[in-house]
Amino acid sequence: MGLLVWACQSFYIGDSERAHIRFSNTKDIGVLANIEIDEASGMVASYRNPGNFWVINDSKDLNRMFLVDESGHGKAEFSLLGLQNRDWEAMGRWQNRTGQTYLYVADIGDNFAQNPTYRVHRFLEPSLKLTDPLRRVIKHSQTVEFTLPDGARDMECMLIDQITGDLYFISKREDRKRLYFLPSETFASKGVQSAQFLYELNFSIPTSDLSLLKQLYFITDGNVASTNEEIIIRNYLEIYYWKKQKHESIADALRREPRIVPSILEPQGEALAFDGRNQGYATISEIASLTSPAHLYYTAKR
Repeated sequence: MGLLVWACQSFYIGDSERAHIRFSNTKDIGVLANIEIDEASGMVASYRNPGNFWVINDSKDLNRMFLVDESGHGKAEFSLLGLQNRDWEAMGRWQNRTGQTYLYVADIGDNFAQNPTYRVHRFLEPSLKLTDPLRRVIKHSQTVEFTLPDGARDMECMLIDQITGDLYFISKREDRKRLYFLPSETFASKGVQSAQFLYELNFSIPTSDLSLLKQLYFITDGNVASTNEEIIIRNYLEIYYWKKQKHESIADALRREPRIVPSILEPQGEALAFDGRNQGYATISEIASLTSPAHLYYTAKR
């Protein structure tokens, strides 16, 4: 949930240290064919279904996810058996050392900062070609339930280290957003886990004390490239980009000042992900209706 925003395209700010990585202007790819995607809160590129994105809606939706291609076409839907969509806000993907690819769904939204615990579910990524259209159900999943050391917080951004599988979370609403950490091994642990607070971040800091303007800087999603060498994070105003070393931790990378890369400011823009080839990134707005359907936007590398 968040602020309703309409605005023009943001500007690209270069960085002399990484000027060899440039992005083109953001393009409107078109309306999503699946009108069921009406409050997209998270997305991630598919590994087993190349050229597609997985997408979830937030708390007003059922326990399901959708598969759409890079043109916004496709209406495939999978149910996640036994899981409840309290407030799903982020997706992720990770391939382990044995070649198994997991999808992650983060139930971390908390608009009123009242939830005692948060959850991340993961499960093996399905293949559309190998699945009966009448039986698109994810039956087996793992869940890690965790608390935050400093009390309840609204969160919408989950980042996954593509080497280790470790999880990072960023709080949404504070002036200085807070970074939390959960090691990958917690999925094998029993009971409620405790995330570790790392530090306060030095980006997406409001430039005004006006409440309406401060909401523009709420963090709404993020993604790590499958190469583990790039990070993108968005708020309602802009998208931040980091180039990182492959084995550098996400926490170390986020200490550096980011670049602001091209985007189109959408009405309540939330979902954000690199494409499967890491040649650019896509976004989807959370707000959609019959009169104002959700669009897929794409920003390609030059």
